[in-house]
Amino acid sequence: MATYRVGILTVSDTASSDASLDRSGPVLSEQLLSAGFNDVARSICADDVRAIRSQVKRLVDDERVDLVVTTGGTGFGLRDVTPEAVEPLFTRKTPALTHALTAYSLAKTPMAALSRGVTGIRKAEGGKDGGKEALIVALPGSPKAVKECLEVLLAGGLLTHALELLGGGSGETKHKEMQGGLHRSSTAGTAVDTATDTGCAHHHHHHHRPHGGGGLHTHTAPKPRTTAADHSGFRTIDPTSGPSLRHRTSPYPLLDLDDALSLIAQHTPSPTTIQTLPIGPPLIGHVLAEDVTATCDLPPGPTTNVDGYAVRAGSTPAGEYAVVTLKTLQARSALQPGEIFRINTGQGLPEGTDAVVMVEDTELLEERVGEEVRVKVLAQVDAGENVRAGGSDVRAGQVVLRKGTTISALGGEIGTLAFLGRSSVNVYRKPTIAILSTGNELVDPSPATNSASGTDWGFTVFDANRPGLRAAITGLGYTVVDLGISSDTTTSTLQALRQGLASADVILTTGGTSMGESDLLKPLIERELHGDIHFGRVAMKPGKPTTFATLGAEKIIFALPGNPASALVTFYVFVLPCLRKLSGHAPVGEGQANPWSLPKIPVTVASDMRLDSRPEFHRVVVKATQDGLVAYSTGSQRSSSERVVPKGARAPAILLGSIV
Repeated sequence: MATYRVGILTVSDTASSDASLDRSGPVLSEQLLSAGFNDVARSICADDVRAIRSQVKRLVDDERVDLVVTTGGTGFGLRDVTPEAVEPLFTRKTPALTHALTAYSLAKTPMAALSRGVTGIRKAEGGKDGGKEALIVALPGSPKAVKECLEVLLAGGLLTHALELLGGGSGETKHKEMQGGLHRSSTAGTAVDTATDTGCAHHHHHHHRPHGGGGLHTHTAPKPRTTAADHSGFRTIDPTSGPSLRHRTSPYPLLDLDDALSLIAQHTPSPTTIQTLPIGPPLIGHVLAEDVTATCDLPPGPTTNVDGYAVRAGSTPAGEYAVVTLKTLQARSALQPGEIFRINTGQGLPEGTDAVVMVEDTELLEERVGEEVRVKVLAQVDAGENVRAGGSDVRAGQVVLRKGTTISALGGEIGTLAFLGRSSVNVYRKPTIAILSTGNELVDPSPATNSASGTDWGFTVFDANRPGLRAAITGLGYTVVDLGISSDTTTSTLQALRQGLASADVILTTGGTSMGESDLLKPLIERELHGDIHFGRVAMKPGKPTTFATLGAEKIIFALPGNPASALVTFYVFVLPCLRKLSGHAPVGEGQANPWSLPKIPVTVASDMRLDSRPEFHRVVVKATQDGLVAYSTGSQRSSSERVVPKGARAPAILLGSIV
């Protein structure tokens, strides 16, 4: 048997903290070693999408293993995320293998229906071996289930045959082994053997029936005269096909709004890239990637909180005193009897003083060239009066700003960092967003490219989506890459998408998401970019054809509707929560399907609104009145506006717009 490298990954929160609690990993290792797999390595990670995905990528892309078997995280539990972690890594799907494992387990116990095991093939990135392929199998976490699944994988050399084929072998030995008992010589007829593209031979039964002259009739395998439908695993139609072949009904289920929001939260990774920025305006909108602690007590010693004169309280009764300033005190170490020290708010007290007499409690007795020489103290103060103790603001080692704090434009966080003496701080890198409009009918409204003036409005329209989205995105503090307008061709659209993937973390497209002959986004994402489309339709108005996809573990695509109103609504509803999570913002939408969505507040609707049965997003102006917040409709909902409000048919309004 050829030597195949195997990586076993146990997915378990408990085992990741204590390897001795790993029960299924050792079972896998023992069974595979017994089956002749000699090069087996084990590792453990927590039930975290990013951690799982990183480990599997390491095994395939860096370690160049032939087989990855994960165990755990395939159930219905809230922390069971292994399928979501590994499926985006597949470059080829293996549905029959997944079905075989499921069917065998179901024959053992109906509880197997609660397992979400998956299998697939990943083409390794990089390396000198031309991108070798590895088989990935995600199994349940119980030792019993692992053993049952291995019975399927190891039966009849199935697993080794699969790995041989993935390694570029012909599988000839296995073919001969399977076909050896199928060839039979007979004077009565001929058995016809056919082999599938995986080399699995199928025996076609032949029957002998005498005909009129005593001759024999031989049956051969039937051959269809029509081309079978595309069973490639794609839900979309080849975009180069003619419009007559397009879907008449969408292959994507109509998801509830909350389900769509939940999928975005699930498939949006948490930030990992950290950058160091100087203290100042460039920090605004970033999220701290470190706890900021004080390096010393602040203030470092006792300071005054008033303007006045520092004194030793016990020896400074009411009376006349010589005034000493910082300039004159520098020549000696401490005040002499009969002297007081002039001090300003925030200044440190000189050695030997413990209180401050306010300016209001003194009288000027003598001055020279505008400088105070002698003053009269009108009242004796107590020790500690008008004094802030050292460390009264913060103590050395105290955490002042927590990791995850957002640096606002109000100045408080930046001021605090400067107060602590920080010149720079670590923050999460913000994602870069690329925007693309699609459509032959679109023209850029900028003077440099404007060619729509004077044309029939029915044939060309100004592109309102990119300017509107760009304003919204930059206003939120993100960097935008403008991909311009692509025509309704596969070449133009694919070129723009690839440019966006090379220059940005998130791509926003508008148009081309519905059922028209020129709606190319879904098929290009699935077929050309090998993306995973998590949803392609949402039960909402506007925004029904909104599409959300991921490419591997790092890139995200939102294909938004082309209607300007729909594009802006879906940006705030779907894209903004994704950007907030990518940026490191803490989840704030408690009880919401996507915790990174903006908070909801109730309003009173000023007039009746005719609403769709779906959740409807209605643009309003919100005014603060004595009776609370009141929402006033902007009228027709066909045009674009930056003030949007989602209005559920059975729920109070949820504000996303400005309050006026």
